[in-house]
Amino acid sequence: MKKIAIISGSVRDGRMSHRVSLYVQNYISDHNLAKTEMLDLKKYLFPLFTERLMYQKDPDPKTVDFAGKFTEADGILIISPVYNGSFPASIKNVIDLLYQEWKHKPVAIASVTYTTTPGIATIQQLQTLLLKLGALVTPQLYTVVSVNQMFDEAGNSLQPDNTEKFLKPFIEEFLWMIDKL
Repeated sequence: MKKIAIISGSVRDGRMSHRVSLYVQNYISDHNLAKTEMLDLKKYLFPLFTERLMYQKDPDPKTVDFAGKFTEADGILIISPVYNGSFPASIKNVIDLLYQEWKHKPVAIASVTYTTTPGIATIQQLQTLLLKLGALVTPQLYTVVSVNQMFDEAGNSLQPDNTEKFLKPFIEEFLWMIDKL
């Protein structure tokens, strides 16, 4: 069975995008589509990037753990909040931490916002950055707007028909990409 690592990108208190990370993880598990591993950046709390992992003389065990789970995954699914029209420093920090690990890694990106404006620019910025690193990024978009009206704190959908309608093709495209590799 495929392994997907889900990067939950927000480290803020009261974060809303983690609700979507939980929902996506449950959706994949409930439909028996793949094994999932949540790489919650709030739990890792990496220090500000100073050097790529491969050049660190004495890397933090949390960093080594993260990199191992990342490498073992057949694909990476990034759930990014929208911060000022972009993605948070926590995601950029972890992208920069790794380098060779991104090469040929299938990646799907979702954006989450509290407002009614979809985070398409956030996804495009992440796609551009990851393509530059050699990742294989799916063009399928998944944007969540008005997240507080769509998901509760435990990651349960408040509008199941609506949320599944948009998530299903996103996940199907991502799994198709993983299968083709």
